[in-house]
Amino acid sequence: MLIAHFARLKPVCPVCRVTHSVESPLRIGAVGKQLGNEILEGSLICSNPRCQREYPILDGIPIVLADPASWFNQQILGILKREDLSPFMQSLLGDLSGASSPLDRDRGNNAIYADAHWNPTAPAFLDFFDRAAGLLPSLSSGPSLDIGCSVGRGTLELARRTQDLTVGLDLNFSMLRLAQRIRLTGQADYERRRVGLVFDSVSCTVADYPTENVSFWCADISILPFPNATFRNMTALNMLDCAPSPLGLLLEMSRTLAPGHYALLTTPFDWAVGASQPADWIGGHSQRSSPHQGSSVEELPRFLAHAGLEVASEAKDIPWRLRLHERSVTEYSVHAVAVRHQS
Repeated sequence: MLIAHFARLKPVCPVCRVTHSVESPLRIGAVGKQLGNEILEGSLICSNPRCQREYPILDGIPIVLADPASWFNQQILGILKREDLSPFMQSLLGDLSGASSPLDRDRGNNAIYADAHWNPTAPAFLDFFDRAAGLLPSLSSGPSLDIGCSVGRGTLELARRTQDLTVGLDLNFSMLRLAQRIRLTGQADYERRRVGLVFDSVSCTVADYPTENVSFWCADISILPFPNATFRNMTALNMLDCAPSPLGLLLEMSRTLAPGHYALLTTPFDWAVGASQPADWIGGHSQRSSPHQGSSVEELPRFLAHAGLEVASEAKDIPWRLRLHERSVTEYSVHAVAVRHQS
């Protein structure tokens, strides 16, 4: 965590926001490891005497969550996994752990998104980002937020375009750690599934990004640890249909986006049952009684308006492709909207 970024963002305690309805500033606590102006290991502490909750900074990534215990239990593999293993040992451990094991799921998810973001011969994410970002009328100077940043390409692209502070935010620590390593080393090294439990190593140089303007944070998209109107630009790419509360995500986007400024929202409306209940989806259910017969595209403007956001422009069929392995891909037709925070 860059100290200058912390001072500029003025993060707040998510527990106090939920339990006391107040924005209690966080302060830097103990520092265990520091490199120049960047804290690699340490803690943030709530300044509220009634709370004083402590949040860790690990590998330079602040972990600011209202329910850290549940998150740690779910993310323990990504938090504790070693990064010094040879390809031989990674392959052997992958075989021993077997298909669909926690290790296989972690390797597989990272492989899918790292390849989409950073494959040097077919950067699917960059093509997608350029088409979606074309909907924005402009990008403003000031801090930007990339919600659901995955392995970080969108965060770095947003920082390149704004030349200003940009925060990438996600809950998956394994992906955040990869994004942070790419930021610090300028090298994207990842595994790419060939077939079954067979993975190939991929390495490419990442250049021309203003990495000093980028921070990666681990936080809940429904309880963002930032004050009202912090950000001047915002992206939430393919997050709406896998958010625990889709409306909660829109409300938090509206709360932290400065009035009059724009956010980019994309989604294939591929509603994830494990993430949220059908009653919370934006369309995708109740076709008998809903005004638009369950159409997610038609229902979205109503939910946006409830959150204080209005559609400025939209594109209904942007292709998004994820490679699963050498003989399998998943393709989506993504709906994208540029939304403006109503002044």
